[in-house]
Amino acid sequence: MRITNVDRRQTVSQVFAACTVGRLGQPAHKNDPAQASTVWSMRYMVTSLFVCMFVGPALAADRVIEVECFTEPYRQIKIAAPEMGVLTEILVAEGDQVSELQLLAQLDDRVLEKSLEVSRVAKNASGSLRAALSELKTTQDQLESYRNLLRSANATDREMQRATTAVAVADAKVQIVRDELLVRQSEYDRTLAQLENRKIKSPIRGTVVAINKEVGEYVSPSDPVIMSVVDLTQLKAIFSVPRHVATAVRVGQTASLDFASAITGIGVIEYIAPTTDPQSGTVRVKFRIENQTGAIPCGVLCRWNGVANDVDHQLSRTTTGPLR
Repeated sequence: MRITNVDRRQTVSQVFAACTVGRLGQPAHKNDPAQASTVWSMRYMVTSLFVCMFVGPALAADRVIEVECFTEPYRQIKIAAPEMGVLTEILVAEGDQVSELQLLAQLDDRVLEKSLEVSRVAKNASGSLRAALSELKTTQDQLESYRNLLRSANATDREMQRATTAVAVADAKVQIVRDELLVRQSEYDRTLAQLENRKIKSPIRGTVVAINKEVGEYVSPSDPVIMSVVDLTQLKAIFSVPRHVATAVRVGQTASLDFASAITGIGVIEYIAPTTDPQSGTVRVKFRIENQTGAIPCGVLCRWNGVANDVDHQLSRTTTGPLR
């Protein structure tokens, strides 16, 4: 039975009234000092005993709290398309379990496929490079001939200078062609990346809970979300507790949490808000709850008594038991 403050005040008043009555049930006489002293002694003793045995424990019980919230997915991701386009394929359904980086949907990529083919041909084209290398080889041979002629005094310094310049120009042309091939390779890689962006993949391992688009719909920058995936192997519970409860616990501590359907689990305190809500006077305390077996449903009522312990959170477990 829960004792309210009104009940306590009424009971205290009754005790005080009872203590004003003498030992024989008669009102205390103001003119009888002995009887008045006896009445006041009895009043003091009975009141002290009442406070120790009844009011004190009841007031202490008021310090034991029980706060409630609802469990939520630890991670809930709205998967959006990084590029706009027409949705051509959806490979999963609501309720499906998906793995990390699994392909979920596909945007129209026919134009990019053609661009990729053009980029592939351009980056593999080698005719310009072979021509430039051939020209470089010719100018190098000419320079070597002029050097031999210069040793026998059959060539002038001016001819040597022209031959040297021709080699430098031919070498620069080779470098220009190689730079162009690097640019083509980069364009090819960019097209590959754009094609990859047309593939919608799951960033986490989880469950598909909502699909927001249909095949054939246009995905625009203003509405890019295609589906939602949640990770239910871990849950979170965010309580709003009085300030004195928040200051008595710390990050890393564990606590026993009660859920619906007579389920009890262990939660790890992951975050304590540094500020107090001025309207409610409460502080947000966030728990992480291991749920590898899926025994704890998501979205059910969760209760906490405000007590936390220094227990290794690696031993987090889920058991069954009565809901307190």
